[in-house]
Amino acid sequence: MTRTASPGTLTIPAPTPGLIARLNARTALDQTEAGRTFASLLLTYPAPQFEDVAPAEVELMMRGVASTLGAVPAVLPSVVPGRAPSFSVDRVSITPSGIPLVHFDGTPWSMRIAESPGWSRVMSGLGRVLLVVGLDELSPVASAAEVDEYIECAGEADRLYATVSSVADAAGRRTALRRP
Repeated sequence: MTRTASPGTLTIPAPTPGLIARLNARTALDQTEAGRTFASLLLTYPAPQFEDVAPAEVELMMRGVASTLGAVPAVLPSVVPGRAPSFSVDRVSITPSGIPLVHFDGTPWSMRIAESPGWSRVMSGLGRVLLVVGLDELSPVASAAEVDEYIECAGEADRLYATVSSVADAAGRRTALRRP
């Protein structure tokens, strides 16, 4: 399935199983200025080690990921205070064995998130998670400081998309795609 952003614009493809398996997923627990804890998940395209990938191709693939999650352009609070991301229903579910899955529209495949018991417990307890999609590459071995810099720079350049997803208790009819 592909989506057209608007008449006469680029067609945005749904993520393929290969892209879903390749995505970087970084979980984090953070706090709002009011001290409330929230769970977030950053999805990025991994910077390849041995080949070059055209930035325009990466952007198109990641726009497809964002679109199939219901994500909209993110605005950093320092730029537009008080603006919240969109809300998506059940883009994330927890399997009976406790493994979080991310679900994309237009494909039967789901992304399995590496186990992080604390993050999963907080996310399922809150019943929602902030999903953030970066349009640019990020190394799979980026340090916490590099990830923070990526988020800051991408946010200032309007290169982040976000949605708040509810968390379902079961994966439903979707199939998990195991990451290598």
